[in-house]
Amino acid sequence: MRPPMARKVRAEVEGGLYHVITRGNNRRQIFDSPADYEKFLSLLAVQKTKLPFFLYAYCLMSNHLHLLIERQADSIGRIMHRVLTGYSQYYNRRYRRVGHLLQGRHKAILCQSDRYLSELVRYIHLNPVRARMVTKPEDYFHSGHRAYLGLEPTGIVDVDPVLRHFGAKKKIAREAYREFVDAGMKLGHQKEFYLVDEGRILGTEEFVDATIHRIGGMSQVFGSGIEKSKNKKFDAHALLEVVENVCKVPRRQFCGPGKDASAVMAKEMFVLIGWQAGASLRTLSEVVGISSSAVSRRHDSARLKVRHNREVGKLAARIMRLYQRC
Repeated sequence: MRPPMARKVRAEVEGGLYHVITRGNNRRQIFDSPADYEKFLSLLAVQKTKLPFFLYAYCLMSNHLHLLIERQADSIGRIMHRVLTGYSQYYNRRYRRVGHLLQGRHKAILCQSDRYLSELVRYIHLNPVRARMVTKPEDYFHSGHRAYLGLEPTGIVDVDPVLRHFGAKKKIAREAYREFVDAGMKLGHQKEFYLVDEGRILGTEEFVDATIHRIGGMSQVFGSGIEKSKNKKFDAHALLEVVENVCKVPRRQFCGPGKDASAVMAKEMFVLIGWQAGASLRTLSEVVGISSSAVSRRHDSARLKVRHNREVGKLAARIMRLYQRC
């Protein structure tokens, strides 16, 4: 089985499961008293009534928070804007301060529910243990874990869909859930759950590809106003090798003015993915042996093909995926 993937994409899917993370500006504290935690949860409860969604897990840490939300009709962006704006206004009034409380926009990762729901609930509720604030997750009072164990009312947490994974009878399910979470204390940090860029998808290759096409193809992945990746330095050699292997065209055929259909497709994939990976038009021009204006035309042509041809979109997705692994 291939490893799970995380892909940068602004993906809003009705019924989607989202791991949402928000941090304090400059990693400052955002909860300074028990009243602050209560206020945040009350604001979340209000929006849960107005903009219905399922909340499967939450964990409020001193300088950041995690939520696991299954959205319904209203977007994650709209839900979080209302909750976070309300909380920021409350906090600034209470502590007589001005300026940004939170670090930019919230981060959200769209997750494959059937594969990761229970795993994410566990990961989120174990945050205080990993931070060495408590030795047992049930000793932390600002997460949804205690509601799962029946130690406090479920409140805004929708525990039943998760507990059903552990048993038909609630008592048995709770004990199995407890054992599952306790076993997770040995796993440590799981990078795929917290290394989150703006808008990503976590799941199998099949889930990622299906989601991309559900939200409108790879044009949504790269965006209408494309923002270049800044995560790592562009590696032309690595991308050339990936394009050669995936398109089955030697680089000597697509690095140049050749007009064979397969060479043109390989060239356009190299330009499209290369530009997204941070390469300049000049760099791409030098590698593929055509002018910068020709590179620009190839880029625009590739984007149109990706937008209107599902197979080309899947090809671009595969090349991007393999390049990111290099």
